[in-house]
Amino acid sequence: MGPLRLGSGRLSSLTGLLERVMKDERQEIEIIPPGEDRYREETSRIWISTNGGEIKFVKLGPFGAFMLAAGTLALLGMGFFFLTSLFFILAPIIAILGAGAYLSGLVGMGPFKRLR
Repeated sequence: MGPLRLGSGRLSSLTGLLERVMKDERQEIEIIPPGEDRYREETSRIWISTNGGEIKFVKLGPFGAFMLAAGTLALLGMGFFFLTSLFFILAPIIAILGAGAYLSGLVGMGPFKRLR
């Protein structure tokens, strides 16, 4: 690592850190009386759960595995159906816009016409 020199950058960042640490004043200790909430709910970022219940993992039988696979396939099928129907709606719209842009270019309208 080598010796620290005054202009090396390491020493200046170290002295800056030491100055900030020495300048910080100690915070006052907060005393919370008995019976009061330690954290206010609207400002607390700590979330504590009590009596939350339990999660139980079970092995799937043949019927459960079939139902899980059928539900997954149904969701995938609905997504595929949605995407293909969206394509069939958007494809003609894009084709019409493209044809309009091409025709306006042929006629000489639009932002790409030559300046004369």
